[in-house]
Amino acid sequence: MKWILASLLLGASALAQGLVLPFEGPEGFRLAQAFAQGLSAPPPSAVALVFPDLPWRGSYDLAGGLYTRAGARLAQAATGAEWVLLGRQEAGGLRLILAREGKAQEGIFRTPELAWLWLQGQGLAPRFSPLPSPTLPEARLRALAQGEDPDPLHQSALDLREGRGAGLLEGILPQRLLLLWQGRLPPAYQAFRLLAEGRQGEALSLAEAMRQGNPLERTAAHLVLRILEDEGWKASARALAQAFPELSLAWEEVSFAAFAEGNGEEARDALLQALRLRPDYWLYWTNLGWAHYLTGDLPRALLASERAVRLGPNATAYYNLGLFRAIYGDYLGAKAAYDRALRLDEGDTFPEALEDLVPREEPLPLYFRAYLSERTGLPAEALYRAFLQAHPRHPAAFAARRALARLGEARGGLEVLKLSLIPGDRDARPFRAGEAVFPEVRLFGEPYLPRQELETLLYREGELLAHERKPLGFPPLTTALEETAPAVLLPEPGRYTLEVRYGEARASLPLEVGPESLARRLYALGLEARDLSGRPLLTPEEALGAEGEALLLQRTAEALRAAAPLATGSLFTAPLPRGPYAGRSVQELLREAIPATVRVFLEAVLEAPELLAESDVVNAFVNWLLQDEP
Repeated sequence: MKWILASLLLGASALAQGLVLPFEGPEGFRLAQAFAQGLSAPPPSAVALVFPDLPWRGSYDLAGGLYTRAGARLAQAATGAEWVLLGRQEAGGLRLILAREGKAQEGIFRTPELAWLWLQGQGLAPRFSPLPSPTLPEARLRALAQGEDPDPLHQSALDLREGRGAGLLEGILPQRLLLLWQGRLPPAYQAFRLLAEGRQGEALSLAEAMRQGNPLERTAAHLVLRILEDEGWKASARALAQAFPELSLAWEEVSFAAFAEGNGEEARDALLQALRLRPDYWLYWTNLGWAHYLTGDLPRALLASERAVRLGPNATAYYNLGLFRAIYGDYLGAKAAYDRALRLDEGDTFPEALEDLVPREEPLPLYFRAYLSERTGLPAEALYRAFLQAHPRHPAAFAARRALARLGEARGGLEVLKLSLIPGDRDARPFRAGEAVFPEVRLFGEPYLPRQELETLLYREGELLAHERKPLGFPPLTTALEETAPAVLLPEPGRYTLEVRYGEARASLPLEVGPESLARRLYALGLEARDLSGRPLLTPEEALGAEGEALLLQRTAEALRAAAPLATGSLFTAPLPRGPYAGRSVQELLREAIPATVRVFLEAVLEAPELLAESDVVNAFVNWLLQDEP
């Protein structure tokens, strides 16, 4: 507490010059406090409470991390500080990152005292001054940074974060940071708020205005262009990389622009720049492998892809590795890579892997086109036969013949598990007119589930009344799947036949459809009728059952009558001036509630579900009666 009071006496102008953020490491808070004391900066534990995220999803992680030169520059721009100091304890010593307007500097020092001398050489720390000793233990500083047992200064930080004013922080923190927490957003934050509000045109205009701004504004401008798929995003990526070369994201975006233009050399060079900034990022190694492939450097493509899968196993890198090994003629190596890719693929990567195999003229790429097609549920027989016809004596020919035999014994099936009113809900048979039927099915296939459309057809006396289709997506190697088929609407009471198809597999079920049910219609909308105490009037089984409507009308009327003695206010006892019940009071209508009145009310609920969405039937009924009142 003594250090905080002494620092406050130094005055706002000294404290406003910069910010020290908590350092990373076991003694990071104590070290940061020592540097902040020596630099007359606000306590890092207080800064931590109000340090803002960046406006886009992923915040500093998208930019490679806060404790990088790019992260420090973005922090300096976001807070409006004259300088920002970050630190990280490493095996080789203390790494400091200092960001000032237009640049970021970095150094690693064996001792904190050497780091302090470096700051003196930068003109930041007072010359010939010793590095102060921190006055609080690490645990206490970490607790303060979490808002635990705050002193007055840290309480002011909590108040600022909650919109209760700056308090003791006025004049201590940079004005831009104070204003941000007070709702006066800088342009970069405004742009993403506009996007969230769907005001895309305004966001785009603001992005154009920010393209020559500080690092935060330039990065935000590019991301807005990217999100909106504006044609200027490629030029923006290249301009961002030149203006903000510390930002690995900028070089990553340049590589995407180059890939889109088929420029493997530029993509390779951009990714090498990105890897200098993030040397162990699996995504960059994955994409570098592809860039090397596009330039014809297959050995380096292999090496980069192998590095990628060591750092972060992912389907794309393994698919690339399979392709490169197949080109080399390495059957076992390619198969191992493709098998791993198929296991990692969630169902959205294999189409590109198949496309990459198409232009190759070597034997194994054709074989693996068939191999991948078979395991992802696509037609594979013709591809295997084409491979055998072109390369009948290839070492992989035996595997192709075995695959054809396996495909010759393939079979599949479809089983209807239930028919529901709500996808994933209980079986709702027998159905009523006006209801949608959702068939819940189990699909299976051997050796793998084929990719087909799931179809639902509705017939009456042989006439097709409805035919709905739904494409399915699922991961490779899928052999069975439970899925909801597309719904069909039952137009009126009568006898129907429901058919569900998946490729050659099909199942037919007879449906006996009865008259409409208010209870079931409410159930299908997710509305639950409850009495004044919040107790449901019907169980799900009762609501879906044959007597559901009668029980609903009866029990709702009972709940209304039971509540009548409570309606004693003048609003409830005065005659209604208008509407179908004009001249009668709310209390009277509650006391004399009958199923016919309840039916009119519930039919109104079906037209305006918000009447009952978060209310009990009594209050919903009263609000319905009074809705036209002034």
